[in-house]
Amino acid sequence: MQYLTFLLLGFIGGTASGLLGIGGGIVIIPLLIYITNISPKAATAISMIQVFFASSFGTLFNYLQKNIKIKHAVYFGISSMAFSFLGSFLTKYIPDLTIKIIYFLSALTSLALFLSRRKEDNKVSKEIVFDKNKFLKVVPLGVFAGLIGGILGVGGGFLYVPMLIYFFNFPIPIAVGTSLMIVLFNSVPGVIGKVISVEFDIVTAVIVAVGAIGGSRLGTYLNKRVKPLIIKIIFIIIIMLIIVRVAIDLYSYLTVK
Repeated sequence: MQYLTFLLLGFIGGTASGLLGIGGGIVIIPLLIYITNISPKAATAISMIQVFFASSFGTLFNYLQKNIKIKHAVYFGISSMAFSFLGSFLTKYIPDLTIKIIYFLSALTSLALFLSRRKEDNKVSKEIVFDKNKFLKVVPLGVFAGLIGGILGVGGGFLYVPMLIYFFNFPIPIAVGTSLMIVLFNSVPGVIGKVISVEFDIVTAVIVAVGAIGGSRLGTYLNKRVKPLIIKIIFIIIIMLIIVRVAIDLYSYLTVK
């Protein structure tokens, strides 16, 4: 029964990954912590393995649907891979409370970016041209997303999607697909960092990952058929629920202490 629970949680995370382009980690971590009572550090490791499988299949599905701007994904991915490993490796030195605080602040940043789209960018262009100068200005944010994603075991997709929309004026479906490929780049060193630095149950991680594979297929299917406005609303709701839940958790911890 416990394994079925992990399988279902992986499926939920994979579905979120394919639909929203976030790797699924930002969804799976609170589910693991608050439903299965797994420690935050172990949850980040299991999540990172789930992110690898979900982003792998999500990238493939989105590539077949021509929803990926490969050049943007490669530049962002390569520039942040080393920092994803660094963040992943440093997890063992970071207290659980600090991980939750980083998680909370990252979710706030993601929501702020998503809601701060400039008025002049409301109409997205169908032709997306790679602007190297603009990319070089934004790449520090990509590095930051890789570092934070490595610490949290989330791949950074929940930051990449709003970044691609805000700074590069991507349509939501293209932002989702491109984000998944960036997350795939980050998840490889991220998995390595977690395996060598965090203690966790590998069987549980594999079960969650298997569920994520099926979920990523469903999420990609829904992404193709759901209106961009609905995807945006779902993204905002998920981030807000996470912010509220972690805020309550942090408040309870601080008041008890």
